[in-house]
Amino acid sequence: MKKIFLTLSLMTAMFFVSCDQNSADDGVQGGTSANRSAVNSQANLASNALVADCENPVSDSAVVTKALTGSSGDYCVWNTTTKTIGSTTVQFEGMYASGIRPAEEGWYVGVVDTSYVCTSGWSTIAAAINVKNATGNVGTSPNCTSVIVPQNVVSAQGTIGSLNFGLGYYTYASQAFSITKKIVIWKDDFETDPTAYSDPTKTNGDITEAYLIEVTSIVPTFGTPPFYGTVSYTYTKVL
Repeated sequence: MKKIFLTLSLMTAMFFVSCDQNSADDGVQGGTSANRSAVNSQANLASNALVADCENPVSDSAVVTKALTGSSGDYCVWNTTTKTIGSTTVQFEGMYASGIRPAEEGWYVGVVDTSYVCTSGWSTIAAAINVKNATGNVGTSPNCTSVIVPQNVVSAQGTIGSLNFGLGYYTYASQAFSITKKIVIWKDDFETDPTAYSDPTKTNGDITEAYLIEVTSIVPTFGTPPFYGTVSYTYTKVL
């Protein structure tokens, strides 16, 4: 009789141990599943946010006035203004506000053909970027102050009069602007020098944010001084 009681007791104890273990395993599996769902949910939210950016480009304009003296064709007699693009700012400067320069450390600029759009995807856009700071793309203008320099800015393409702007996004002839490129700005967490070359195709995590900018018009306004220029544009987040 004692043997039967002891055997039943042992079987009962083993049953509860087994139940406890199964319960613990279920908890671990449930927690892992929940974590995986959370990660997937975050990834989906990020993906959806990028799609939303592509479907809803932001439109804005920048106005820059000219000093009361000096020629309108002199880049250095125009004032500057900054505008927010996503999480960063850019500076509009030079003739009729047409110079566009990243205003914050670690941001760089280049151009792509107008056929590229937000939904082209960052890797495709990045591979097509002609970087302003690349060898052969930097002209001798502008050269106004310690910060308004030829590097890391896009304005006119090539030479206008005696000024060589290097790589740009529009051509200018007979007082008419012809916009030929879109602009891309990107954040490089590894670079800080605005004169440095930043490779937008890096995939090691250095490139953390990017925007595609389309300038839709550059409008000079003359009349009672000061003269001014208005640049209208749209932008979308592409990274």
